[in-house]
Amino acid sequence: MFFNVGSAFLLLVAVLGFLTSIVLFFYYRQKSPLKNLAQIAFCSSVAIFVSAIISQLSLIYSFIISDFSVSNVYYNSHQLKPLIYKISGSWGNHEGSMLLLITIISGYSLAFNLFSKSDAKYKILVQASQAIILALFASYTAFVSSPFTRIFPEPMQGLELNPLLQDIGLALHPPMLYIGYIGFSLVFSITIAGLLQEKLDKNFVQNIKNWLYFSFAFLTLGIGLGSWWAYRELGWGGFWFWDPVENVSLMPWLAGITLIHCLIMLEKRQIFAIWSAFLAILSFILCLLGIFLVRSGVLTSVHSFAVDEGRGFFIIALITIIGGVSLLILGFKSPNITQKKLKLSFLTKQGSILVNNYILLIALFVVVLGTIYPIFSQLFFDQFISIGPTYYNQIFNILIIPFLLFLAISTQQNFAKNLEFRKIFTQKNLILAICAFFLTSLTYFFEEKANFSQILVLFLTFLVFLLMIFKENFTKNITSNLSHSSFALILLGIILSTNFDQVKEINLKVGDTVKIAKYNIKFQSIAFTNGKNYVARQGNFEIYNEEQQKLFELSPQLRYYPISDQTTNEADIKTSFFGDLYMVIGNKDELENYAVRIYLKPFIYLIWVGCFLLFGSIIYKLISKFYDSKNGHSSRLSYFKRSE
Repeated sequence: MFFNVGSAFLLLVAVLGFLTSIVLFFYYRQKSPLKNLAQIAFCSSVAIFVSAIISQLSLIYSFIISDFSVSNVYYNSHQLKPLIYKISGSWGNHEGSMLLLITIISGYSLAFNLFSKSDAKYKILVQASQAIILALFASYTAFVSSPFTRIFPEPMQGLELNPLLQDIGLALHPPMLYIGYIGFSLVFSITIAGLLQEKLDKNFVQNIKNWLYFSFAFLTLGIGLGSWWAYRELGWGGFWFWDPVENVSLMPWLAGITLIHCLIMLEKRQIFAIWSAFLAILSFILCLLGIFLVRSGVLTSVHSFAVDEGRGFFIIALITIIGGVSLLILGFKSPNITQKKLKLSFLTKQGSILVNNYILLIALFVVVLGTIYPIFSQLFFDQFISIGPTYYNQIFNILIIPFLLFLAISTQQNFAKNLEFRKIFTQKNLILAICAFFLTSLTYFFEEKANFSQILVLFLTFLVFLLMIFKENFTKNITSNLSHSSFALILLGIILSTNFDQVKEINLKVGDTVKIAKYNIKFQSIAFTNGKNYVARQGNFEIYNEEQQKLFELSPQLRYYPISDQTTNEADIKTSFFGDLYMVIGNKDELENYAVRIYLKPFIYLIWVGCFLLFGSIIYKLISKFYDSKNGHSSRLSYFKRSE
């Protein structure tokens, strides 16, 4: 029964979306009373959101009760699977993820109607744009990729979700990433509303920036959770492999950073209005491109949800419609948009921000090229090309140096006045530079040495971090300063863990000892354990210091899932202030030797600390602004009481 309910309400979302967009655009052009249209927009957003929630809950309940007559449940669940992974399995596949996408878009539409202080015209145009997006995705999901397709006769058991996806990180990662991804749909719709009204000014910035911050915060959290999952679950000791499906989440993140800083300049100096609109449209197109690449079968990855290339044609059609129409609107309306033209110097705050925006766009182009070119090479030239981490690392090592230099310059300025070059070399800044040099020099004690460019990047990152932490007005603009400090922390974690890590891959017998850095590791024993839906061979290792004092134990596992006939590595990790000791155990050979991998990852936890701090600083800012506004104004929930 629940599959019928879910399917019906999914179809209702599509119908309501098309009707809402037609009614709002038609009557808006006919100069109908704005108050009536605003009420229609609000009621429509409520009805669509309720319909999407009912459809989403119907699918989740089908997973919970293991209704294997639903093909989605059959292919992605099993009776023995833990409850949390039954629930996460509802979106850990192509069809379920598309339904989650629709639910989140409808949630953003309703939230905008409830909490935005925009005037009635803005709300009508934004809701109409959102309704079109919802209608297109709901139609695609209902008719081409329905999560409620039936199987007859009903199977007795399911095939189970990929064991790699049965992890708390993957239970949380997709929803957080989707909240970030899909938030750009609202940023896109607000931009279209601004273009249609030919007003990209301070009011436009006020309408868009909080939603952009919210989306960017969750996109950061989603990417952070994904890298944390990869580090813990895949057993290779890394957090980012430049996998194409990882890259598609990085694309809108880079575009989002650029857009945030362009909006700052639009608000402060009334410049880059068209540029801001283009970046807002581009960010959403990149999100749609990511959806296409992950769900079309074009890319093969543990992250991918689909291998049916036919579905990709429908998604690329959606990208063409949404992207093409929005860029046409931008082209027709841009001559009527007023904006100031200023002469910029590199030593002004807006000048240094602009330079870094260009660097970010170059980085975005590098990622897009490295992700898309192998696909075109195989399609048009029948040549398989794999672009690996070396390509990205070498280019990003070059780009990061000027980026950090201009970031350091911009931290010393404000929009009110230009920076005098001599004021860079203040006593405080020189002391901070000496401290950064001292912290960088501590890397001498690592056994692995980095080259000059990596040391320079590390020094500049330490310098930016110290400049932000010891700013005189740190608490005055705590969100901006903490966000930049968090970004520096992420960079520090990346640089230290990748340039100064140590790795040992060795075959060991029970009783053998191996040394890495200051640790002596003894292979104590092998044990066998059973989970709810797996069996595991567990290696027990005792870790001693150089004085042979026992410090702790590690117990990595090699798990076998008999239902799906798959094997996974379950790393065991000990985190300390100086970093992680990371161990993985593999198969044994005919001589009873076990394959063991040991990684020493200095300060790798800074990556996730930085991600969570960046997320927390933005959410704190939004909550503070919400309560400040609520205390100073009448409630925004009294929607119908407001005048036109």
